[in-house]
Amino acid sequence: MKKNILILSTITAAVLFAGCGNSSKNVAKTDNNKAQKEIKMKAKQAIMTVGGTLKKTMGAKMKEGGPSMAAEFCSNSASKLAQDASKNLEKGVTVRRITSKPRDSKNMATDEQLEVLKDIEAKMKQGKMPKMVVKQISKNHYQVYKPFKVGDKCVICHGTKETRDENAYKIILEKYPNDKAVGYKVGDLRGAFLVDIINE
Repeated sequence: MKKNILILSTITAAVLFAGCGNSSKNVAKTDNNKAQKEIKMKAKQAIMTVGGTLKKTMGAKMKEGGPSMAAEFCSNSASKLAQDASKNLEKGVTVRRITSKPRDSKNMATDEQLEVLKDIEAKMKQGKMPKMVVKQISKNHYQVYKPFKVGDKCVICHGTKETRDENAYKIILEKYPNDKAVGYKVGDLRGAFLVDIINE
C-alpha cells in the first residue's frame, strides 16, 4: 500500500512539474510576442517620422519642379532633412536606409545585413514579403528591417536608361559619380529602413 502511494505521489509530482514547465514556456512565449509587438510599434513610429518626412518633401519637390528639382533636393538636402527629423525620435532609437546598391556609400549594407536583404528578396519571389524583420542583438537591443520596393516615381532616378530622366540623373551623377542605385524596375526590392532600438 505504501509502495502504491509512493508511486502515485511520484507520478503526481512529475505531472505537476511538467505542467509548470509548460506554463513557464507559455509565459516566456507570450512575453516575447509582447516585446516583439512593442519593438515593431517603435520601429513603425520611427520610420514614419523620418521616412514620412522625406517622402512628403520629395513629393512636394517633384510636384513643384519635376524630376530635376526632386533630384537636386535628394542630392543636396535629403540627408540633412533626415538628420533633423531623427532628432524627434525616442531616446535609443535611430533610423537609416540600407541597400545592396547604394547611391550614397554610407547606405551600403554590411555582410550580415545583406543576408537579411537576400532572405527578404527570396520571400518576395515567393509572394511572401515580410512587413518587418526583427533581430534581437542582445537583451535590450533590437534591429528592425522594414523593406521597401521601387515605385513608379522611383524609376525616374533609379531605373534603367530607358526609364530614367536624363536631366535629373545628370544632377545626381555630379554629387554621386560612383552611383550604383540604378537598373531597377517597378516592384524590385530597393532596400530597407533599418531601425536600431536600445531599450534602457
